[in-house]
Amino acid sequence: MEEPRIVSKGAFTLIGLEYRGKNDNQEIPQLWGKLLPRFGEFEKLIKSHESYGAARNVDKDSGDFDYLAGYEFAGGEDLPAGMKIWDVPEQKYAVFTATLPTLKKTFKSISENWLPESGYEQTSGTEFEYYDETFDPQDSNSIVLLYIPIS
Repeated sequence: MEEPRIVSKGAFTLIGLEYRGKNDNQEIPQLWGKLLPRFGEFEKLIKSHESYGAARNVDKDSGDFDYLAGYEFAGGEDLPAGMKIWDVPEQKYAVFTATLPTLKKTFKSISENWLPESGYEQTSGTEFEYYDETFDPQDSNSIVLLYIPIS
């Protein structure tokens, strides 16, 4: 695993569809499948076509967490039905590179190897996957950036 970049990112807001659970039955890919066809309903409310898969509120006992598939919110009042808004506060992050096929393995390596050896602690802040405009879900080599909140 490559050493991550350590960055500070200012506060931002996301809009998208929300899920709570463990992703035992591939609910997160299904969530993206529900979000993408609705893009036209909220395209004017977002800053760009870059997307985020954000997670927070992890229950260490059950393994459940909140996940939002969405985009950076530019503002607006009339939210489409079912859309949620998440405010993400300013935070310091360790940024890792992955691909969709290596996502789960990379998260595991971060928590089991990098964090214990790094001198950093993961905070309870929002962690997220960042998909820039070049990301292609059909290309297994397409890059995903993982932002892990640290202190």
